[in-house]
Amino acid sequence: MTNLTPIEEKIMLKLWSLEEATVQQLLDLYEDPKPAFNTVSTQIRILEKKKVVGHRKKGRGYIYFPKIDQLSYQNYLIEHVKNSYFNGSTNELISHLSATRSINDFL
Repeated sequence: MTNLTPIEEKIMLKLWSLEEATVQQLLDLYEDPKPAFNTVSTQIRILEKKKVVGHRKKGRGYIYFPKIDQLSYQNYLIEHVKNSYFNGSTNELISHLSATRSINDFL
């Protein structure tokens, strides 16, 4: 798995919430000012190259769907942060979180 850019993550969050969608359906979930259709379409194709999104043809267009689930990506990110910033130590990560956050932040 690979890290996603913030723009790619926004698209994936929308796609996970819908389970499958056209580019227009994804655009409809954005608040104004919405990105351009071509911007989202290009990002979707990049996500396909990263093998996290797939598509199927419908009429003249495509329906896109996630090839990874949200929980798997969350777990990947946590492992990435733990290994990159906390020497692979779960204890160091938890210690950092407990020192910098109150329990209410997690509720």
